[in-house]
Amino acid sequence: MEVHAQKEPGWSITAIANHLGRDRKTIRSYLTGERTPGVRARSTPDPLESFVPYLTQRLQRHGAQPERPFD
Repeated sequence: MEVHAQKEPGWSITAIANHLGRDRKTIRSYLTGERTPGVRARSTPDPLESFVPYLTQRLQRHGAQPERPFD
């Protein structure tokens, strides 16, 4: 990432942030490894997460073909 390339020649965090148009706290978190550029954390939990075991079992048992309960 460009952030790491600019830090090595001695750029300050503020200079990198100004050059890239990002907040200096964001640049600092990239450099410390707290965050990865281009990867966003979910702001809310995945609503389907609690159903994963059930859905996995259904797909393994019946394949990817959906059932038609009203036929």
